[in-house]
Amino acid sequence: MTAFLARVADRFNRLPLWRGEVAVWGQRMQVATFDRWLYLWLHRLGLMGRAERVALESMVRSGHTLVDVGANLGLYTVLLSRRVGPSGRVIAFEPDPDLFQLLEQSCQLNGCVNVEAHNLGLGSRPARLPMRKMILNSGDNTLGQEGSKWFRHEVLIEVVSLDEFIPGLRADLIKIDVQGWEFEVVRGMQRTLADNPRAEIHFEYWPAGLRRAGDTPEALTTLLRSQGYRLRLAGDRGELDSAALASLTRRLTGLKHADLVAFDGSEN
Repeated sequence: MTAFLARVADRFNRLPLWRGEVAVWGQRMQVATFDRWLYLWLHRLGLMGRAERVALESMVRSGHTLVDVGANLGLYTVLLSRRVGPSGRVIAFEPDPDLFQLLEQSCQLNGCVNVEAHNLGLGSRPARLPMRKMILNSGDNTLGQEGSKWFRHEVLIEVVSLDEFIPGLRADLIKIDVQGWEFEVVRGMQRTLADNPRAEIHFEYWPAGLRRAGDTPEALTTLLRSQGYRLRLAGDRGELDSAALASLTRRLTGLKHADLVAFDGSEN
């Protein structure tokens, strides 16, 4: 029964009805499935992504170099491309071949000539890994987790470390949204972070996702702090001390998550 429902859901998700463009934030976004059509409309109606957009725009300036890890179909890639302007640069990573195609198409539609897109995942070392794609939510594609009856199928993807793939990168902001794979991504950019001590990191903090990936929330935050970073909630200027972070982690149960920013610990 589960397999039958999965096939029905997959066919519904891929109906030609959903293919086309959706205008969001003045951007022309290409879409091909129901789940991404719904995702874009939730953003268009202000029911999703409003706080994340405001936080990211406040962190980005013209001429900045940004890294978008887990770019999905490119909604935030296009937004950031416009924000940094022609003198800036956005380097986007999206391992899902279907989403990557939409990312490229949306960048072309919006004239994002300052975007460099790679059909790759980021991790701690080069590898070929199975990515498990959700039937009705490709925003929850995952690496490093056990299989689930609600995953449609596995796709082998290429994974690289940022340190090795772009040595000498000068970055102002790194945005990471990879469904619990954040620890592995950060492990693979230690040299980049050391070379860019003022680079900020905007990342999704999802304790259950980190545990599902075989890591822990504490491992991620400890790794960032060992690199000299302090932590705050996105959109908030106050630092999260150890007690506040522990309290936040306890509150973020199940699917609950928060957007955090890791920033230069030497700032006053």
